[in-house]
Amino acid sequence: MSIQWLRAPRLLGVLLAFVAFTQSLTPTLTTRDWYFQGVVSGVAVAIAYGIGALFTWLGELALRAVDRRPPPLTEKQDVRIRLLLAVVLVVALTILTRRAVDAHRWTWERLGHEPVDAWLAYGGTILLTLLVLGLLVAAVRLYVWIRDRAIGLGRRWLPRWIAVVVGTVVATWLVATALSDWVYQRSLDGLNEAFTLSDLEVEGSREPPTSQLRSTGPASRVAWEEVGDEGRRFLTRGATTDRLGEWTVDDAEALEPVRVFVGRATSSDPVEQSALALAEMERFDAFEREVVLVVIPTGTGWINEQIVQPVEYLHGGDVATVAVQYSHLPSPLAFLTEAEAARASARALIGAVRERLQEIPESERPKLLVAGESLGSFGGSAAFDSLDELVATTDASLWVGPPPTMHLRREAERTRSAGSLQIKPVVGDGTEILFANRAADVVGHPRSVFLQQADDAIVWWDWPTAVEEPDWLDEPLDPAVNPAMRWYPGTTFLNLAVDMALSTTFEEEQGHMYGTQPTLAWAAMLAPDGWDAEKIAHLRTHLSDVGR
Repeated sequence: MSIQWLRAPRLLGVLLAFVAFTQSLTPTLTTRDWYFQGVVSGVAVAIAYGIGALFTWLGELALRAVDRRPPPLTEKQDVRIRLLLAVVLVVALTILTRRAVDAHRWTWERLGHEPVDAWLAYGGTILLTLLVLGLLVAAVRLYVWIRDRAIGLGRRWLPRWIAVVVGTVVATWLVATALSDWVYQRSLDGLNEAFTLSDLEVEGSREPPTSQLRSTGPASRVAWEEVGDEGRRFLTRGATTDRLGEWTVDDAEALEPVRVFVGRATSSDPVEQSALALAEMERFDAFEREVVLVVIPTGTGWINEQIVQPVEYLHGGDVATVAVQYSHLPSPLAFLTEAEAARASARALIGAVRERLQEIPESERPKLLVAGESLGSFGGSAAFDSLDELVATTDASLWVGPPPTMHLRREAERTRSAGSLQIKPVVGDGTEILFANRAADVVGHPRSVFLQQADDAIVWWDWPTAVEEPDWLDEPLDPAVNPAMRWYPGTTFLNLAVDMALSTTFEEEQGHMYGTQPTLAWAAMLAPDGWDAEKIAHLRTHLSDVGR
């Protein structure tokens, strides 16, 4: 029986792969099913093995260069060492996997998660890890085959070392081009076309609004077919004036809120979209309202009702909300392909509204509120050069689950007061800018609130995490984070990436689900007359039944 398969793997690569596998099982921010764990572990093992194999190859080259190669092992010695190593690794893997299960239990209990059958969790994870590893190894071998063919062709006319360099460059270029143009770009183009067609499909959808104060209604110039599925959802939702009237102070009469939405299908130019939105606002007398709320939606145009409705309740409906769609894609894909569209859309819309408000006498000017969630907060922040400008040019702003690429958040972390944590930075005296990890953190009367839960991977996943430990893991951990969580190069980054994909699958106020926390934030910033803590708590209870 051939034993070449046992002698083929690089020992350093095997050891690093083992370390990466055990690290990939360590606790992270949330829980995941075995198949997600298998993908993470497979990628981690493949990368670690590749690094080990690369360093082995470089070491062999260096020893050849100085003619100091150690005496080779006999085949029997080599096999014995590898078999002994395999036994040690299997035993160690069994022990460490059991310990990993115990370490995860804290997170399972906190999230109310029921783990699957142990045999499925262990066996399924290992099998899927091997499958992913096999696919990645096959892809690497395909690249090596292409490179070897290119080198062989080059050696017909070039010296060997030049042929190796040229062949490697050509093979790398061919593979990179194929992945970029044929796989990545064509996949994105296909997804974009599919999501666009689905977004604009109106057959079987809800009926257009009959209100004179909503886009696509009787008084609107915006077509129902052009606002997309999320636009239609936004324009047909919200509390009635009767319901709003039940919450007004001193039984004052409630007004019907204004809602303006311009879809990407109407125009892909953010300046044109903003002009159309402003024209809609003028038709609906939006600038005569007490409050103008500009919301930057997520990729598909989705707007969280938990951001909009609290403002409408707190001000008895005397509110005009405006939003513009900049993408048909879900946020993860939109972030990859249309991040600049999110920024450009926010700059155009917020800039246009600010300019229009400046034309109104200060005594009659509505309050300007700005809000965004997730990718919407990333785009919305682009309208402001700094936190100082944000506070100076808005009456209040709310940012829910902002990603680390949001530059205003970066500024806060960079300039935070000594002793304050990355997870909850204190800017200046802490009265105007507030970072809150949970509902209890929303205190005082700030001008801008950043809601960022400690277990929200969308908030904490960042590229540098792959190679350096972030402050929030080096500092005292938040009570919502597993005490056993540690940073490991590469594997923590991969674990957080999966956490990010699953962050909206949990209960309210877990992961990327913020529930009615925006109600608390708006109440703290706006401090409306007649609204005490008890009434705000009742409103939170009332809005808890409103879908996001």
